[in-house]
Amino acid sequence: MSQRDTFTRWGVISSGEGGGRIAAQLLAREDNPGIDDRIALLNTNRADILNTIERASLEDTSEFTTVFGSKRGVGNNFIAGEQCAREDLDLIVGDIQERMTGADAFMHMTTLGGGTGNGSIPYLIEQLSGGSDASNLRPWMDSVVHVALAAWPYYDEPAQRQFNAVMGLSRLLMKRNGEQNADMVLLASNSHLNDDGTQGSYDEVNDRIVTAIDLFISAGREARGVIDVEDYVAQPSNIGAYHFTPAVATGLNGRMLEYELLFDRAAEQTFVPMDVTTSRAAYAVVRAPEQLIESGDITETGVQSAFGEWKRDNDIGGAVGMTTLTPKQTRGNDVDVLVLLGGFDLNPLLDHSRDAFETHKQNVEAARQLGNAPDDSISEAHVADLSENLERYVSINAR
Repeated sequence: MSQRDTFTRWGVISSGEGGGRIAAQLLAREDNPGIDDRIALLNTNRADILNTIERASLEDTSEFTTVFGSKRGVGNNFIAGEQCAREDLDLIVGDIQERMTGADAFMHMTTLGGGTGNGSIPYLIEQLSGGSDASNLRPWMDSVVHVALAAWPYYDEPAQRQFNAVMGLSRLLMKRNGEQNADMVLLASNSHLNDDGTQGSYDEVNDRIVTAIDLFISAGREARGVIDVEDYVAQPSNIGAYHFTPAVATGLNGRMLEYELLFDRAAEQTFVPMDVTTSRAAYAVVRAPEQLIESGDITETGVQSAFGEWKRDNDIGGAVGMTTLTPKQTRGNDVDVLVLLGGFDLNPLLDHSRDAFETHKQNVEAARQLGNAPDDSISEAHVADLSENLERYVSINAR
């Protein structure tokens, strides 16, 4: 069997306008090995999908799109977003089955501040991984790994969006009963990725996210020391630490920089605010021109040894993880590095939203609910369950 036959075959599922923007930018790239045409763009509003496609300068992608639910747009109400997905679960699952046949893993994309994606993606992950409502799943889906890519709203966005983000993160990490939901949650903060930290163009932020996804997926392609998706999720889940953030540096001079400096450059550019020394899992993906690998300038053993030393220097020598070296067909000496950090203390990220979260939570408790209809509202008990789940998860991983 050739290595090409052993690639991790990914399917990309986005929901909502924000998640759709990220997926569309990924789709707009000419070469997406590992994904091919296994992409589904979901939304409750057809106009939002058309706008997403137009912004990415894509041709007709109707074969990749699904409009679901009866509301035709839910605003920032994530409970309504989940309800729409519940209404049309058979439609969504049917389209995913048709488009994703043969996939080993799903990359679910959403932004956490809104309603459609933030409401539907955590629910869909639960259902696609064996939830009681998904009665028509085909057997091949039973072994699919579910990875969520979630973008945190800008810190200066309204209180409801911060509330949505906290609730969405809790729902991605855990089902309401406290059991694990997604196999892995990748976090990116819009403000942290934007130079001045305030609301700005999503295109630049999303381009950095797409670059990280490309490196993440490339580790399971033609690589030395392949990191498969099963490797990404197995050990972290065993220690109860399955949230991650990418740290990426591109265009580094592979002939001039020592290995450890490559990892330093990447770690300086994490996608969320965090303390690297609190990480409980760490993976490294180095993508280098093939001629540098063939000449021995960059080697698999060199990457592995240097990353171990880098972890020890950053007081995370015991963190679980692996390394891989991936060749790319290009001239020059430019090297791209992804350091994937997991199980770190989430408080530096959550601190940016806590006050706004508490403010909106008080509104909910005072019966000023998210929506006017019963299906669109969230009870105080539901908020308490999600809050307690997240607090428990954060406390386990804080050190």
